[in-house]
Amino acid sequence: MSAGPRWLIVSNGHGEDQVGATLARALLARSSALQLEALPLVGAGRAYEAIGVPCLGPRTVLPSGGLTVHHPRAALADLRAGLVPMTLAQLGVVRRARPGHVLVVGDAYAHTLASFVPAQRSVVQTLVSVRMRVPGRRVAWQRVFMERIGWPERRLMRGRVRAVYTRDEATAAWLRGHGVPYARWLGNPMMDAFGPGRPIDGTAGRAVVALLPGSRAYAGRSVQLMLAALARLGPALGLVAWTHGPPPALAGWQPCARQVPGLLAAWRRSDAAAGSPAGSPGAEVWWLEGRFADVLASAQVVLGTTGTAQEQAAGLGLPVVSFAVPPDLSRAFLRNQQQLLGPALRLVEADAEAIAQALAAALAGGEHSRAAAVEGPARMGPSGAAARIAADMLAELEAAGG
Repeated sequence: MSAGPRWLIVSNGHGEDQVGATLARALLARSSALQLEALPLVGAGRAYEAIGVPCLGPRTVLPSGGLTVHHPRAALADLRAGLVPMTLAQLGVVRRARPGHVLVVGDAYAHTLASFVPAQRSVVQTLVSVRMRVPGRRVAWQRVFMERIGWPERRLMRGRVRAVYTRDEATAAWLRGHGVPYARWLGNPMMDAFGPGRPIDGTAGRAVVALLPGSRAYAGRSVQLMLAALARLGPALGLVAWTHGPPPALAGWQPCARQVPGLLAAWRRSDAAAGSPAGSPGAEVWWLEGRFADVLASAQVVLGTTGTAQEQAAGLGLPVVSFAVPPDLSRAFLRNQQQLLGPALRLVEADAEAIAQALAAALAGGEHSRAAAVEGPARMGPSGAAARIAADMLAELEAAGG
């Protein structure tokens, strides 16, 4: 029996790797003969490893976690950690690659590297939307390709590309009007990158906050401020979706015994440490690994400093509160995300009291919660996009004689 078609998936980010792996599963479910390989341009490619898709090229975890151009300090740290030799090695991989088809998941940078492969391409551009355009607002040069689909990227889309899949219909329509006739919207595969969640035992009837500090190195700093805010909410329960090994030790929190699958640690805040009235129960926090979907299914509000995970939470109708963690997670990045998610995302200052007030308002079912329940799902779209995109890509491959 002859081998099936070889595809190369090129993705440039942690969230993009999740989307790429989700599409890979959907493709293999429809054509098990496909031979898939991945080139993750950022990080270790664990999302691909988890489903058995081999990864090519170097997999250096840079200090910025892929946010190289967001701040000069991030760029300098990445350069010291080997950004240039890593990029040259990745360029060598794509120049030598000879797949039958390339799937690009990401922005103009990923597409530029993928264009060195002499094969037809499909492009999944879930990052940029015309919703990010604010009349009268100038875009910093280092953020242009993250906020706009400019003419260089559109030129790439008019090359060997069979189809471009956007994150919303408005962007697809805009591209069709700007020289990319095969741009289309079939949904956002971000909403398929995690399974349906189930409420975690012991969370029913409690005020539950999902804490999403993210997968990058700054998570340790952001989670400290998250817990300082949580401590001001009295008996609230925080569920940390944690991916960094043992939780960091923080003053004012004491271990407590809990029997929960996936639990790394459980801590309780004393009323005295939290500044609560004597005799009142303090906040509690559970550090959980591998239960992201369950954390979201258990929460009434989300506090995050991440990218894709916040969009996924908003897509479920949850109100999301976020704050900047400079220089890694800039306020400019979060303003762009707010343009995408609308009133589902509320930005606050990196101050424990301000964060606690925003969380309390959402827990009370205020305007933020009501708007998020409508706008989040409407802007992210329903699940099932990965299956629709996979079927469409395979139909295009068949039409091309592949």
